[in-house]
Amino acid sequence: MKNMTSPFHRRWIRFSVIGFLLIATSALACQVPVFRYALERWPADRYEIVILHDGPLGKSDMARIDVLRESDHTSVVAGNYDVRTIEIEEIQDELLTNLWKQHRRGGKPVMVVLYPRNAQDIPNRVAHVSPFVDEAVRNLSSSPVRQKIAKEMLDGQSAVWIFVPSGDAEQDAVALKTLTEQVKRNEQELELPPQEEIEADEFFQEETDIELRIGFSIVTLRRDDPEERLLLKLLMRSEPDLETLAQRPMAFPVLGRGRVLYALVGKGISQETIGIASRFIVGPCSCQVKNQNPGFDLLLAVNWDEKISGSTLTEPLPETTAEPIKLKIPPGRSAR
Repeated sequence: MKNMTSPFHRRWIRFSVIGFLLIATSALACQVPVFRYALERWPADRYEIVILHDGPLGKSDMARIDVLRESDHTSVVAGNYDVRTIEIEEIQDELLTNLWKQHRRGGKPVMVVLYPRNAQDIPNRVAHVSPFVDEAVRNLSSSPVRQKIAKEMLDGQSAVWIFVPSGDAEQDAVALKTLTEQVKRNEQELELPPQEEIEADEFFQEETDIELRIGFSIVTLRRDDPEERLLLKLLMRSEPDLETLAQRPMAFPVLGRGRVLYALVGKGISQETIGIASRFIVGPCSCQVKNQNPGFDLLLAVNWDEKISGSTLTEPLPETTAEPIKLKIPPGRSAR
């Protein structure tokens, strides 16, 4: 009997979930596409940056912490993370205790990057562990590839595909060719909901600075790029088996404020799987239920609310109260 929890089956379960959402949201969703609603109304989940230390922190360590806090979620730069320091004698978390034991070097501070708590499918939340040094702080929330992804999103792209070559030239060429051809085909063949349906949505705002259109781009993330080590780890550790599949090319669709849906691996980079992801991304959105949608958020330093000011198609949902809120569900697109 096959092991139904194998990487292959877990990955196809994710595709099945996307397929279910495509069907379910066609009748029970606002008509603003997923990618646009995600950009406007899905705040990026926050990472936890934990500095583990033995004894008082030195001046250089405190300076690094100041740098981190100058770019955390409360700052103008608005990186989606929180920072805390923990003395080893005060650690009450077994995971952090074990990480300290594994990574301490001469008692010097250790920086632990934990995925957001909402990233429930990620095994143990540990994204990255490193010595607490200037380079680790400098590369935490920004890198050339992440900056490009953010720019593409703010320019109106529906999604950015991160392509991670394996190093096998033949495999990589086939995978990249398939990805490039299919996203171009999706751009030409997929359609937004009719303009009148979008404008009839109760959340619609008429004037925006970011054009509503279908567009996909591809950025390549080399495994040996020193500036992208953290981004690579965020991707590779987002699913339990990805680090064991380094000999295969991978592709990750990213939408909204840096939300990664899942990985396509090796021969899984196919017309079918790329099409499933693309149809979900441009399809009508279930809007208010971000955490019922697949994926996790990248660690980015972007003040999204400021950048998209004046470009929103949608109104925010009412704040949660003790009383249930009734929402008008606009009709879905008629079947063709």
